[in-house]
Amino acid sequence: MRNAIRMFGLVSVLALSACGGGDSSGTDFKKFVGTWQATSGTSTTVCPGYDAFTDTVTGNVLWSMGVSSDLVQTVAGSTCPIMADVSGSTASGIPGQACTGSDGAGGLSTVTFAAYTFVISPDGHTAAENASGTFTYVVSGATLLCTFNETASYQKIGN
Repeated sequence: MRNAIRMFGLVSVLALSACGGGDSSGTDFKKFVGTWQATSGTSTTVCPGYDAFTDTVTGNVLWSMGVSSDLVQTVAGSTCPIMADVSGSTASGIPGQACTGSDGAGGLSTVTFAAYTFVISPDGHTAAENASGTFTYVVSGATLLCTFNETASYQKIGN
């Protein structure tokens, strides 16, 4: 899934991360903010009529303070930020978030999140990510609707 999101190109989220989401509950967003490196994980995409495709989750994600949500997660090379609200040590993506972009070859892809969580462990240095949703690909009038599930582990490598 993360590779599917990367096809949308370079992300620009300055407007999303310029201001932080307000929180009167005292939740410490700083424990999320920073760069997290994938240490393990897989993303599986299933499309009708095709074999399931499983890919290894690699690379880094960056968590920043949000404007219309507590946090925003971005991935280098993607224009699909994930907006999340925080409760305790869990950042939960806002269901129904969708990103649409061109594949550069005449097709149009849309990623829609059904569920997303990023849970920081008590040590504050590792986290577990779970994501699911749909991936719709439209080319030459034909539409292919696929599902994806991703599970990954991360280690914080910078603030």
